[in-house]
Amino acid sequence: MDRKHLPIVVFWIAMIALPILSSIVAIMQLPQDAQIPMHWNAQGQVDRFGSPWDMLPVSFIMAACNSLLAVSYVFIDKLFDYGLVHGISRKASRPFLCGTAVVLLLIWVGILIFWLYQIGNTPI
Repeated sequence: MDRKHLPIVVFWIAMIALPILSSIVAIMQLPQDAQIPMHWNAQGQVDRFGSPWDMLPVSFIMAACNSLLAVSYVFIDKLFDYGLVHGISRKASRPFLCGTAVVLLLIWVGILIFWLYQIGNTPI
């Protein structure tokens, strides 16, 4: 690998690892016996609580999504050649994939912050 590709490799490694790392950091901030809201009904009331560790599989799903985006980033020219990409130019496709990964990460961090806020405001 040459130095030209190093920043993008570091970017994708970070996008894949950060959902899992941020979840572990958030889990460590919570008390061991904490119950976090996992589902809300149509009236906005929590109808299912779970262990903080229940959020870890979701972070692996986020990491898998970012992994798929990284693979798409690497093979985007072949995807265009086979006619599998529509509605975006070749030039805009790679920045779009990077932006999508960043948005997914920000959504996940927002969810974690919301969960931590919910636990902090729950009366004991």
